[in-house]
Amino acid sequence: MSKSHPQQWAIVTDDHRPDPASVAALAALPTTQLADCGGPVGIVGPGIRRMAGGGDFCGPALTVWTKPGDILYVLKAPDLARPGDVLVVDSGGRTDAAVLGDIVSGVLSRAGVVGTVVDGAIRDVDGIDEVGTPTFARAAHPATGSTEGPGAINVTVQVGGVVVHPGDVVRGDASGVVVVAREHLDEVVALARAVDDRETAWLATIRGGASLAAATGVDDVIREKRQGAGIELP
Repeated sequence: MSKSHPQQWAIVTDDHRPDPASVAALAALPTTQLADCGGPVGIVGPGIRRMAGGGDFCGPALTVWTKPGDILYVLKAPDLARPGDVLVVDSGGRTDAAVLGDIVSGVLSRAGVVGTVVDGAIRDVDGIDEVGTPTFARAAHPATGSTEGPGAINVTVQVGGVVVHPGDVVRGDASGVVVVAREHLDEVVALARAVDDRETAWLATIRGGASLAAATGVDDVIREKRQGAGIELP
């Protein structure tokens, strides 16, 4: 875990938000299809999972870096939040000092924040459930963190092994969390829609009586692999 950041103490107020129409297009696609599309998609590591609130969100990242386990800049973050944002907190993966609880979650919700991703710990899980904001984190822990700093807002952070820039779009659902850079939004949407079309075709073929292996082309792949290995086909 990093105890420092090149921009520590910074509060960046530039407008990093992407085109709302592109965000809405991404929101219509599940994380599984985004992860499968072959495009430039960051897949957040499995250690970060849904801890409280709902399970589905999509929006531009309002990023916070904090010294692991410190809440000073998390408490400042709601002042910079806009409707539709997703709060992304890099707390260095520390799990024995919570950096978000139900009071902060409630204030963020009233500011319009639609989701929260914390590489670290949260607390007041029942209270966050009542607030309803989808909240993904590495752990829950009852003890709160320090209020000494340093921290930084709207700077580049890392969560679950994925680099997140302010305004990158963060999509979460029951399967996990993915991140798409602003400049790649339309490309990724197009690629993921192709995945959706392919899966829709598979289902139609299966409903028509084909086997799963035949519908997905697995039979053809196995045949080619066996031939390439010099295995005589029956």
